[in-house]
Amino acid sequence: MSFWSDLWHSFVLKDQTSTEKGYVSAVEKPELVGCKGIVSRELRPAGTVIINGEPVDVVSEGDYIPKGQEVKVIAVNGNRVVVR
Repeated sequence: MSFWSDLWHSFVLKDQTSTEKGYVSAVEKPELVGCKGIVSRELRPAGTVIINGEPVDVVSEGDYIPKGQEVKVIAVNGNRVVVR
């Protein structure tokens, strides 16, 4: 039984990632609120928008938004960017 126990423990992650050690799961970008961008991948309701020359993963406030449409960031909650 010891062999299987040792084998199992060799696969288990022992290190932890914490904010105290400098790990951050997602960087919040509140400065995006009010910015406008162009949809580069249609929003169904999630997709990609180019804002200030950078791709940003977003979700639309409502329905489908086609590629090429201009949108405005209305909210940022954690790593969730909402556009209209």
